[in-house]
Amino acid sequence: MIFLTARDLESDQLRGFELGADDYVIKPFPISVFQKKVSALLSRIQKQSAIDCYDDGNLFINFSEMSATLAGEDISFTAMEYRILKILTANMQIVLTRRILLEKLWDADGNFVDEHALTCAISRIRAKIEAGSFQYIKTVYGMGYMWVGGLKK
Repeated sequence: MIFLTARDLESDQLRGFELGADDYVIKPFPISVFQKKVSALLSRIQKQSAIDCYDDGNLFINFSEMSATLAGEDISFTAMEYRILKILTANMQIVLTRRILLEKLWDADGNFVDEHALTCAISRIRAKIEAGSFQYIKTVYGMGYMWVGGLKK
C-alpha cells in the first residue's frame, strides 16, 4: 500500500505507516520516481509470493500454509518434507549436494538431520508425488538431488 497525499504532516505519515503503508508519497513529486516506487513494491510482492508457493499445474504446494495437492487431491507432508521441498523448488534445475541440503536443514536450534534421515525423507516425498507419470526429483549419483519440476517419466 502506498499513500499518495498532499498533506506533509509528520503525524499523518506516521499514522499511514501504522496502518500498514509500504511508502508515503507527498505531492508534488516526479511521476518517474512514483513509477519506480510502485515497480519496486510490485516486484518485492511477486518475489515473496513466488517463494511461498510452487505450482506446475499438477503439483501445488503452499509453503506458508503447509498444504499441498497432487492432481487436485490433497497430500500431506511432514514439516521436514516441506523444508526439503522448499529448498529444492527454490533451486530448480540446480544440483544440490547432500552436504548443502544437510546444512540448510540443520536449523538454528541445532536440530541435526543426518544423511540417512535425508535419504528417507526424499524417498517418502518421491512416493507421494511421483506415483504417476511425472518425475520431480532427480538423483545425480555421487552428487545429490535436483528438482526437475514434473518431467514426464
